[in-house]
Amino acid sequence: MNSLRIQEKVSRNTDFNNAVKYKKIRLIENAIALNGYNVQGSFDFHTMWESKDGKYRVGVGKYGKEYYSDSIRWKDGHKGNNPNDMRPTIWKDDAAIEFDGSFDHVFNFFQQVSKIDSRALEILGCLMVRNAYLLDHDDSLQYAPPAEAIEYLNSVISEYEGISVEAYLHYLEMIALNEDVKYYTLGYDVHSGTGRKNNLLTYAHLICNRQDFI
Repeated sequence: MNSLRIQEKVSRNTDFNNAVKYKKIRLIENAIALNGYNVQGSFDFHTMWESKDGKYRVGVGKYGKEYYSDSIRWKDGHKGNNPNDMRPTIWKDDAAIEFDGSFDHVFNFFQQVSKIDSRALEILGCLMVRNAYLLDHDDSLQYAPPAEAIEYLNSVISEYEGISVEAYLHYLEMIALNEDVKYYTLGYDVHSGTGRKNNLLTYAHLICNRQDFI
């Protein structure tokens, strides 16, 4: 699947790395600038993606649970809240649904896919790596995975726990974005691997192990 090939040299490529940094900071700053509603249990929701048929929407709600915590550890060692935490959210037929975004749940998704179609799992691994480097974010910073990859995944995995695979990918994108926002806010260097990159490459690494690639 040619659209998934990474044409650029990733390692020690200054121009490539600077382009990734530029996109990453713009995404973080845009997310931080979103309005929030600071009453616990209530959210100011922002849609980041909508399916062509309007059935699914994916976005974030502000503020997330870490906004209300005083035990979040910052890079400098002090503890407090994360004032920019968000809640990744999926809407189906205009109703927000509860969906588990934990590592265990994501790993279970990959395991289920591996039992259905090994090529689909390989495609997911490629998409995780590409997203770690923001290769599928267009000039407007919209996450847009290659159409042929989405078409193939839809052909073998119509839904996962009641949502489309495409919606699930955008949900993982919201988790990755929130990871970058979180660590950037807490004073960490999100260009060194912390945040999105660590999150998505961990997914890819799991898939490689599942496929016995490494």
